[in-house]
Amino acid sequence: MHITPFAYQIFWILLEPLIRLYLYVRISQKKEDKTRIKERFGHGYKSSRPHGTLIWLHAVSLGESNAAINLVTHFKEMRSEWHFLITTNTITAADHIEKSCAGMPVTHIFQPLDHPRWVSSFLEYWKPNGAIFLESDFWFNLVTNASKKQLPVIFASSQISHIAKARWQKNPSLARKLFSSPSLILAIDDKQKNNFEALASDIKNNNSQTVKIVGSLKSRISNNALNSAYEKALRHYAKQSGCRFILAASTHENEEQLIAKAVAKLSNAEKYQLIFAPRHPHRAAEIINQLGMMPQRSQGELPLRQNPYFLSDSFGEMTSLYNVADIIIIGGSFFHSGGHNPIEPALAGKPMICGKSIFNNEADYIDLIKAGIIRQIESHETLNETLDETLTEIRQSDKAMLRAIIKGQKMAQEACMRPAKAAHYIISTIEK
Repeated sequence: MHITPFAYQIFWILLEPLIRLYLYVRISQKKEDKTRIKERFGHGYKSSRPHGTLIWLHAVSLGESNAAINLVTHFKEMRSEWHFLITTNTITAADHIEKSCAGMPVTHIFQPLDHPRWVSSFLEYWKPNGAIFLESDFWFNLVTNASKKQLPVIFASSQISHIAKARWQKNPSLARKLFSSPSLILAIDDKQKNNFEALASDIKNNNSQTVKIVGSLKSRISNNALNSAYEKALRHYAKQSGCRFILAASTHENEEQLIAKAVAKLSNAEKYQLIFAPRHPHRAAEIINQLGMMPQRSQGELPLRQNPYFLSDSFGEMTSLYNVADIIIIGGSFFHSGGHNPIEPALAGKPMICGKSIFNNEADYIDLIKAGIIRQIESHETLNETLDETLTEIRQSDKAMLRAIIKGQKMAQEACMRPAKAAHYIISTIEK
């Protein structure tokens, strides 16, 4: 069914009662903050708009929040008088923003849903001086209404999946209006640049719009203090037990079972401890139900030699896990989640294995696969074989592997420079 801009507005107005009910169901599921639910309707804010220039960044969840934080860090260095409003959709992202941006001129609120009245109320209250939409969360009213108010609209770290692209192409009048709204699009690669150009059919004749390839903005060389006590305890355990760590990082549903089976088939499986660090730690009970009891980080526990698994079900400690791991299996890449950011584990200088689903960060994956620091399996059945081969190379300090790690680290360090470059482009657009 072809949806026009007018029909889209009517859809939201007619379904308002059901949308409100849906939000309250999400409250019961602990997926919404009851004390801040009015923010979803464009009002009830606990903070006032700060004086001066206010730049709004929309980051749907955790990964996009990292990109937002990276940009804000560079904006602060270049324009110290600016203030920032960051909107997110998830409680996890909200907590991450508030912890990471403590002491910074940053206000966090939950994104208003795309009802025309709620969006209008949001924009009228905050009156931002620029709007930056990160990654692929493009809400029609949020984007086009910001553009109508003559705000510089920017898509940064931008990408769109082939499924989303096909969906937008079925609604060309919506797509043309939305994707012609930004003054600047910073796409993650050439393929994504072409996607955006295809969705806004008149983009090439639109001299007011610029499309550049900058890459993903999620990564940076972190100055954050690591949990040194946790890292030290894990290293001590590895030394005492004589085992090596296999880290299953940012895993999703069904991936833990797949990885556990592959590790169990290793000829010397008893020499390895498998650490699960699920993308969503609240899945801990589900993982334990599938694989049996195991020590949990959330319970203050550490690995046990008699248990092959350890569940690191906590937030903000992934870098410590990258540092202690001997090999990293990247979650979200074995089914249909698109794969998580490979730059951060590459910075740690650890060999990695991924599945076939890498569309979220495809350009970075391809570069790191070519460098040799990532091995991509052909099928689920080959995970054990690839894991066994890579672990053998690690034990033998294979020279080709060491060269690949050095090359991969250098590429990752260069990728961490992208947010500064993007910040320059964005400031030039906002101040034009």
